[in-house]
Amino acid sequence: MSTNTSPTDSPSNEPSPSEQSSTPPGPALLAERSLLGIFVHFLAIVPLWGVLVAGLVYRFSSHEFTRANARNAFNWQLLVTGSIAATFLGVFGLSALVDRVALPGSIETLVFLPVLAVVILMFALTGLNFIFPFVAMGKAIFGSAWNYLFVPDFLRLVATRTRFGQKYSNN
Repeated sequence: MSTNTSPTDSPSNEPSPSEQSSTPPGPALLAERSLLGIFVHFLAIVPLWGVLVAGLVYRFSSHEFTRANARNAFNWQLLVTGSIAATFLGVFGLSALVDRVALPGSIETLVFLPVLAVVILMFALTGLNFIFPFVAMGKAIFGSAWNYLFVPDFLRLVATRTRFGQKYSNN
């Protein structure tokens, strides 16, 4: 007689099909949160690219958590990208204007003060752009869509003032 047992002879430690739970595999958190809703903040961290990515995720996502986070990321990246565009437009536009039109020194200084303020704002927003998306991503991991500080809701503004927003506001 042989005392060796084969793997088919030993009892299984797995629960029988009647003992298995009916919950779907994977974390239960993904039922209420999506990974795209969490990582949209990180994917949108590059200013111009971020507006495109967050806008596309917002437009084509049907998951409410993902849409809320994409909306917040889009609004933030639109502010950052807008400040960068305003800075370049102000610096190079006013520089070209002052080169063509001779202005007294004091008026030239007054013209460049708002540009200096926009440059400082752009540097501040660019620095915060490396902090705020990670804070928002951390909040999204724990289940809340964090509204970025100091950011108006550009999408709601467009939705309430245009025919485009009225068409899609019922979704």
